[in-house]
Amino acid sequence: MIRTVHGDVEGWAFEQLAGEPRLRHVFVGKPHNWAPHRGRLRETAVDRRRTLCVALGFDFERLTSPQQVHGAELLRVEDGDIGAGRLGRGQAVPFVDGLLTDRTGLPLILLSADCPLVLVYDPGRPALGIAHASWLGTAAGISRRLVERMKAEFGCDPSRLKAGIAPSAGPCCYQVGPEVRRIFRTRFHDADAFFSPPSESGSGRLDLWAANAAQLVAAGVPAGEIESSRMCTICDRQFWSHRRDGPDAGRNALVAGIL
Repeated sequence: MIRTVHGDVEGWAFEQLAGEPRLRHVFVGKPHNWAPHRGRLRETAVDRRRTLCVALGFDFERLTSPQQVHGAELLRVEDGDIGAGRLGRGQAVPFVDGLLTDRTGLPLILLSADCPLVLVYDPGRPALGIAHASWLGTAAGISRRLVERMKAEFGCDPSRLKAGIAPSAGPCCYQVGPEVRRIFRTRFHDADAFFSPPSESGSGRLDLWAANAAQLVAAGVPAGEIESSRMCTICDRQFWSHRRDGPDAGRNALVAGIL
């Protein structure tokens, strides 16, 4: 990813998507908290969201967010959804972890404090989709489903899609128990490729970057068009991390929209 500046906000953009003329996107972390509902500095989150939308060229009143429930459901944004969640999670599009749109001037936002956030973009349509790929969502195939939904909703050809996986808990730090490995093994024949060798207790490190990239490739996205930040939120203190910071952790955010 490359560093970007939007007004008084510094963030990161996917290098291969930064040159797309119709797409505006940014991943932002500390020092601000982008979640109005939890963590330190949450009382400033709405104002920071408003400032960022203006800097990106979007109307804050149209900022739209899914509720993020650690599942794999995705919805196309409809008229009644526009602006849902801009003030907080309680008003977000319920029961879903991703949104899709081909509308212009409609910014989407996702939050994370360790989970990967995935952006998929079709420059030819144009259309975009975003997904919150927690380990549960990853196990349920959310990145693969995101490509499938874009194909179904917008007629996107997976071979022309571009994708990015934002900073999140990396395989250097993301320790999980044996029950997580067991669940992945029921879903993916190559599940062990995403885990480090287990310890005596059966725990190991999970590579969510590789697992989601593999799903995107399996859905037809060219491997060369998938950019992983490879920036770990647990060991990189530029970002919020629930694993590291505990209940005081704020939330990082991915904002993306079509001009």
